[in-house]
Amino acid sequence: MSNSSESELVLASGSRRRRKLLDKLNIRYSAFIPNVDETLNFNESAVPYVGRIACLKARTVNESLSSKKIVLAADTIVSLNGEVIGKPENKQHAKKILISLSAKEHEVISGVCLKNSDREYQAIVITKVKFRQLSNIEINAYIEKKEPYDKAGAYAIQGEAACFIEYISGSYTNVVGLPLLEVYRLLKRVNL
Repeated sequence: MSNSSESELVLASGSRRRRKLLDKLNIRYSAFIPNVDETLNFNESAVPYVGRIACLKARTVNESLSSKKIVLAADTIVSLNGEVIGKPENKQHAKKILISLSAKEHEVISGVCLKNSDREYQAIVITKVKFRQLSNIEINAYIEKKEPYDKAGAYAIQGEAACFIEYISGSYTNVVGLPLLEVYRLLKRVNL
């Protein structure tokens, strides 16, 4: 990753996972952490929510930078039966989330937004993930690690939770936090 001010692309994220994924596209970029309110609005469903937050992040960073920059932002959540599940607040919350996902299919939904001074492009990506039945022992052992606490749905598919997954249908990189195919397509629209 380049931190040079010459970089045309700015990733609006402090996530190491998103940076590692974006590095795979071999594009120079810098990173800028947006400060936005990610509160779910009353009666807001998952798809509008992630789209709104991704674009809010992109707009906020775009307003802070020079007009020659292109800002890429993303937001990822887990949805179970239409309910938005974000990051766990503590161990008890993480345990509750993992119990709710055990032996069930859920959706990992990302909103991606690419913004420059005059245009904005958006994509929504949905990946279905099915957990196998998890035992209380497995859940308790997992929540003792640091892995669940900064992840939507309280798990990292690229980490120790990989063995929780019975199947995945859709983009793996979406579940990690940045759907690379859709990011690539958006970047091509602005000739990056």
